[in-house]
Amino acid sequence: MKLIVNDEALDYQGTPTVLALLKTLEVQLAHTALMINDEIVPSSMWETAPLKENDRIEMVVFVGGG
Repeated sequence: MKLIVNDEALDYQGTPTVLALLKTLEVQLAHTALMINDEIVPSSMWETAPLKENDRIEMVVFVGGG
């Protein structure tokens, strides 16, 4: 399926859930915020939140520093 992740096209062939996508992308789950098609998806829903063809995903990964 075709997705747009942070403004870049991605041809994703995995399980069509947010959690599966994030694991495929090796994202640090505890430090990530996510929107699909301009709607915030809480981390409590990632395991069941479905992905659909042409979804636009915006993902922010927070990093610490000082």
